[in-house]
Amino acid sequence: MFITTICGYGQNMDEVNKNIQHLCSKQLFGRGYVKNGDQKAAHFIQMQFSKLGLRALNHENYYQDFSFDVNTFPQNVSLKVDGTSLVLGKDYIPASDSGSGKSTGKIHFLNEDIFSDKEAQQEFMKKDLSGLVLVYDQKHEQNKMSWGRLLFPKMMEANATIVLVDKKLTSGISQYQMPQPRFFVLKEKIKKENKELSLDILGLMKPQYKSQNVIGVINGTKSPEEYIFITAHYDHLGGIGKKTYFPGANDNASGVAMLLEIAKHYQQNPPEKSIVFIAFGGEEVGLIGSKYYVEHPLIPLDQIKFLVNLDLFGTGEDGMMAVNGKVYTEQYQLLDSLNKEANYLSSIQSRGKAANSDHYFFSEAGVPSFFFYLMGKSWTHYHDVNDRTPLPLSNFKGAYQLIIDFCDNL
Repeated sequence: MFITTICGYGQNMDEVNKNIQHLCSKQLFGRGYVKNGDQKAAHFIQMQFSKLGLRALNHENYYQDFSFDVNTFPQNVSLKVDGTSLVLGKDYIPASDSGSGKSTGKIHFLNEDIFSDKEAQQEFMKKDLSGLVLVYDQKHEQNKMSWGRLLFPKMMEANATIVLVDKKLTSGISQYQMPQPRFFVLKEKIKKENKELSLDILGLMKPQYKSQNVIGVINGTKSPEEYIFITAHYDHLGGIGKKTYFPGANDNASGVAMLLEIAKHYQQNPPEKSIVFIAFGGEEVGLIGSKYYVEHPLIPLDQIKFLVNLDLFGTGEDGMMAVNGKVYTEQYQLLDSLNKEANYLSSIQSRGKAANSDHYFFSEAGVPSFFFYLMGKSWTHYHDVNDRTPLPLSNFKGAYQLIIDFCDNL
């Protein structure tokens, strides 16, 4: 028989929204590496852990420090087509690996055949690219490994490279920097008849940028030597220049808000097993914070009974996905049975292994792990400037109750 926790959906959704709004505020500037946004977010979470009475693991310090290289854009960026300014975040974004530059150049559309035809590539290698801005379609980015090694060094001789995007500008973070400016631009903004493009961008590499995981624990009442980990990454894409930033409401202020609500529950209802709560930094740069923890564990990995990673909890009208559900089938059956018994969510789907969030390095190291995310068509913004509050938060409460029941039954 399953033990079903009776919480009466006692969450304070006003508090949930307040936490998400603060994490998405201009003050935290996208929780990235301009204006120390990630460090401000980490401090906020550390204060919440302290307020809830979570015990610090790392010598009375809630932080586990690590560092990495990261490319940033701390100054205002501009892009003009035939003298008309494009809107940053709406019409274009810098590629995450863009270098610096300030120039005006003639627009040159690359012929389609240079991406596949060896003879056309050889002719391209002889071309004088100085003073040109090279433009090509995003579809060729998918096959960059096949042509990039040959053509990319040559393309760096031009003033800049423009990748044309059909519908949506999706940004990211890079640990590397190209020697030349690169931008993603909506296809409708650069036409064949356009002649000239002007740009101004500073790409600033920050070597060994210092970041941190935020870690707190609630001791178990019966089996304190057994641990359940509940995790969520707090970092996002940060900002560009002085004003433009990526709020990251769904990704992953929503997951952090869920983590804090679960911590609040267990502070009020002490668990039988110890529960470790980790807010990871560096996820958007390549799962760096979680990888660092796996390589430098503060709790031995073989003492972790299960890890639950929370990411993308902004809307859940279509249910919840359990990444690794097809790997840890017994735990997935428990999860699905609990949900069907209490009817918390419309469905629980499962998939196999995926290196798409902070569960990955734990499960690769042998720690049983699920990555949960909610699913819903009411929220389509991902890694763009429109992932902002308010979020629908549909079925947030049901997911909260299900996760607690699942952890209580592990």
